[in-house]
Amino acid sequence: MKIVRAILVGSIAVLPFTGMAETITNVTWKSSISLGATYKSGNSDKTLFTGTFKADRSAPKSEWLNSLYGEYGKTGTSTSQKEQTEGHVRGQSDYRYKFGGKNFFGGVFGEAYQDSIKQIRTRLKLGPNIGYYFINKDTHKFDVSGGINYVYERTAFEERDYGEWRIASNYLLEFSKTASYYMNVEYSANLEDSNDGTGLLVTGVKSKLQDNLSVFVELRDEYDNIPDTPTSEFNDVTVIAGLTYDF
Repeated sequence: MKIVRAILVGSIAVLPFTGMAETITNVTWKSSISLGATYKSGNSDKTLFTGTFKADRSAPKSEWLNSLYGEYGKTGTSTSQKEQTEGHVRGQSDYRYKFGGKNFFGGVFGEAYQDSIKQIRTRLKLGPNIGYYFINKDTHKFDVSGGINYVYERTAFEERDYGEWRIASNYLLEFSKTASYYMNVEYSANLEDSNDGTGLLVTGVKSKLQDNLSVFVELRDEYDNIPDTPTSEFNDVTVIAGLTYDF
């Protein structure tokens, strides 16, 4: 753990100097908010509400990608009171400084996660990463990155901190001015126990209805190799349909 903490402190110390080295010109911000909802009626009633906020900053030598996702859902029969069966929040921030012909990048990744159903009260991640853009165009992007994080976790059963390795990949393809496909996938595992790992897959399509308004369909799959509660499944799959407003 001392080695992981040393790497983390070093990456945070270097980060401000990489930002200062860049002349702040040609900076663009892209922000959006997405809302989705599903409802099922029959032997049981189920409702699920989701929301996603994104704010991305792009400059010639750097990118800063931020997202906040949350969901809340209840399930029950018509004769019984509904109970909460879905509910978590995940915030991510990924700062990338480009070098080596702008295809390589290095930076810092951070995440805050909370899940009331799995009884994960707090999970915080922070650490350096390095990656490469195999495709880096405005309408077509594909990158792969990897790094080491320091993790602090507090659940209903225990409190711990540990180091983990993390790999991630992002893909974007804009078919036209109105339609696009995206996929983000990541996997991380405890440095001392490779069986203690989690994964996340987010993929979907998006189509514009107006200049700032789009409709989307998205699939999310959260994987946990060692669930925190005995009743939790390894995979938690959600299909979402909703609207996105671009600022």
